[in-house]
Amino acid sequence: MRNRRWVDQIPQRQSRGDEMEIIFQQILNGVIIGSVYCLIALGLTMIFGILEVTNFAHGEIYMIGAYTSLFITSQLEIHFLLSLLIAMAVVGVLGVFIERVVFRPILGKPMINGMLLSFGLSIFLTNLALLLFKADPRKIESGYSQVRLTFAGLQLTLERLMVIIVSTLLVIALYFFIQKTKLGKAMRAVTQDREAAQLAGVSISNIFALTFAMGCSLAAAAGSLGGALFTVYPSMGWTPVLKSFVVVIMGGFGNVAGAIIAAMLLGLTESLCGGFISYAYKDAYAFLLLVVVLLIKPEGIVGGRG
Repeated sequence: MRNRRWVDQIPQRQSRGDEMEIIFQQILNGVIIGSVYCLIALGLTMIFGILEVTNFAHGEIYMIGAYTSLFITSQLEIHFLLSLLIAMAVVGVLGVFIERVVFRPILGKPMINGMLLSFGLSIFLTNLALLLFKADPRKIESGYSQVRLTFAGLQLTLERLMVIIVSTLLVIALYFFIQKTKLGKAMRAVTQDREAAQLAGVSISNIFALTFAMGCSLAAAAGSLGGALFTVYPSMGWTPVLKSFVVVIMGGFGNVAGAIIAAMLLGLTESLCGGFISYAYKDAYAFLLLVVVLLIKPEGIVGGRG
């Protein structure tokens, strides 16, 4: 009788072990997608925090970064990681141009002006990409997708691990730039009190341009990583930018730390709910999470600007 009971318990233990592996695998997947959301949302929240502009065209910046990296890897045959850095630089310069030509004239005007302008820019860039590249989805070949790693029952490709590592390094670099450099401190000063920073000798114009360039560069990095994980196509930025707005709202407008926490929370929620309920509703999970967070913390997870 004892032996029968002991044997009966063996499948239960294996089942629990399998369930835990699935949970940890979904957590890992959530961290990966959360890393992409994080980079997009950081750019959004920085631009809003300093320029006070809601940029609906940020998803198209993400898309341009992906196409830039795709062109560099496929046509110039340059290594993926180097293509990511080049895409960040190219799109950063484009960001300065967009800030100077598109958004600079409407700074200080009602926020709705910037929203409508950025929405129009979003439509223009999407259709321009459709004209240039057609609607066929393509994938960035990183060279790491075939290398599979297994650790403690968890499986991932080197490509997915690279997404986590690159995103983490960029977030750390951003933190040290904002906290330790003179320009970073100037950006924080403008966020807290624009007039006082200007009186202290900070060039508001240069800070605006720098912020937009950095925000666009982070979106380009996310686009390169997203294009390697998924596919590249003209409207690829719509869903990620909506999710990133959810992240920015949850984290608190203009709050960098809040955006990082909220991005990971959203990625984990989507992955866990998708794995145990259904991936068909993964977009709904994002907005349900937003409602729950705002009911508990109306000012955002962290609140205030940081």
